[in-house]
Amino acid sequence: MMDVEVIENSNKCARCNYCRVCPIYTVEGWESASPRGKLYTIKSLVNGEIDVDARVVKELFKCTTCGSCEVICQVEIPLINLWENFRAHLNSKGYILPVHKKLREKTFREWNPYGESREKRADWFKDLKNLTSTNSDLLYFAGCTASYRTLSIARDTVELFNKTGLDFNYAGVDEYCCGSPFLRTGQRDLAQKLFLKNYKKWKEMGIRRIVTSCAGCYRTIAKDYPKIAEKLDYDFDFEVLHTVQILDEIVDEIDFEDVDVKATYHDPCHLGRHMGVYEEPRRVIEKMGIELIEMEKNRENAFCCGAGGGVKSQFKELALAIGELRVKEALNTNADYLISCCPFCKLHISQSLNNFDKNINVLDIVEVVIRTLNK
Repeated sequence: MMDVEVIENSNKCARCNYCRVCPIYTVEGWESASPRGKLYTIKSLVNGEIDVDARVVKELFKCTTCGSCEVICQVEIPLINLWENFRAHLNSKGYILPVHKKLREKTFREWNPYGESREKRADWFKDLKNLTSTNSDLLYFAGCTASYRTLSIARDTVELFNKTGLDFNYAGVDEYCCGSPFLRTGQRDLAQKLFLKNYKKWKEMGIRRIVTSCAGCYRTIAKDYPKIAEKLDYDFDFEVLHTVQILDEIVDEIDFEDVDVKATYHDPCHLGRHMGVYEEPRRVIEKMGIELIEMEKNRENAFCCGAGGGVKSQFKELALAIGELRVKEALNTNADYLISCCPFCKLHISQSLNNFDKNINVLDIVEVVIRTLNK
């Protein structure tokens, strides 16, 4: 049975043009690629006017779940939930895109969507000298991308914690994917398994607070995990933070070098539109003495990097085309740094820079803090 909320909300669309802020529509230009077009498709499926086939499913999954459409929607349809609920419905009927299926298989083998060895998840931490974790009730959750792809973010976060005297705990190889890629692509059964693995470990460790580097992990653990816990009748009594929120708390105690640097800031969709964290990173950047130059599209109107919602894995060229549009906007500021607060955004934006002659340093905010500390 299709989610009643999906059916009701698919009928609310005012057929205006506002949702053409969508990054998918911006690149492809087809009405079917816009949120309005997707709503029309869903309505047609519900009414039996069209049948579900591979082409229809493919179009409905061309969405980064960035939330731009929800911000601009004139009739206030909760579009992020609608897209995810309908994807879950399609999955329940056996419609899953080929690459998303492969990510699922990899995760069942190694508990991360990259398919990297679970035993190597904590290698970045083992390589650090004189940096240790404690039995603190504050857990550092590095996430899959910082553990396997953008290792410097995890390393610099731990170094910063040590330098500022912040005690933390780390689960090492017993840290599992948070499940964000699978919640965003409708694979809720796997996300629930991952929740259970992480939850059990955190309880064993006596964890009370969780801080993560990844915007996707933050949204998932802070917003989705309590819902999963409620469904399973589990208590979810953890305080969940993003590293930038910790930085915002302690930045006044940090001694920074004098710098002559200009930076622009990219709002990760899961940190900004999904969770409302906009000002904390900007305060940290300004307290470092860095001149902040905003891109034309910022805060709740920021343009997506193109990587989320399973788009980067299944539609690589489309994801890169979106990323290149964001890079152009950043380059137009003539800033030295493009700063973000998400390993996945950093990874994808860095890759989107490959076709440009002009360059900009793409860094996570923690990496910038470490670079500007007064040694």
